[in-house]
Amino acid sequence: MIIKLLARPLLAAPFIAEGIDAVRNPKKHAERFATLEKPLTQLGLPPALSSDTEMLARVLGGVSAVAGLCLATGRKPRTAALTLAAINLPLVVTSNPLWQAKSAGQRKEFTANLLKGGALAGGLLYAANDRAGKPSLGWRWDNYLEHRADLKDTKQKLKARYRDDD
Repeated sequence: MIIKLLARPLLAAPFIAEGIDAVRNPKKHAERFATLEKPLTQLGLPPALSSDTEMLARVLGGVSAVAGLCLATGRKPRTAALTLAAINLPLVVTSNPLWQAKSAGQRKEFTANLLKGGALAGGLLYAANDRAGKPSLGWRWDNYLEHRADLKDTKQKLKARYRDDD
């Protein structure tokens, strides 16, 4: 319990800080989205949404800050962590285009940033999987079916037993 109280805010802190910075200073964050404009339109996002990169940076910054705050405070932490992972992964990959590195130093920097971003994404996915001791929906469904089958079997045995007694 105490580990969660420390780990969630520590994991959320960079997303809160980056999100607030993106809302306040969208120009430097908008440069990241310039590389995403073509893939976003290919995925079906209307050009009106992807063309205003400063607004997109502000919106994603706001979402990132709010999701980070939710994760840090424990309000819907699984949803918040999954939201942050979904935002983080594409940004990390596009912000560190390893395939476009022009020098060994730049390649090393991109690789380090990709690994850091991947580590954060891994932590977020781990946090999204934390059910706080509750069983998963899959387990609960299987358990329900198993008990239902057991009850049906017991009911049939009881009916057969009372029919035989008559």
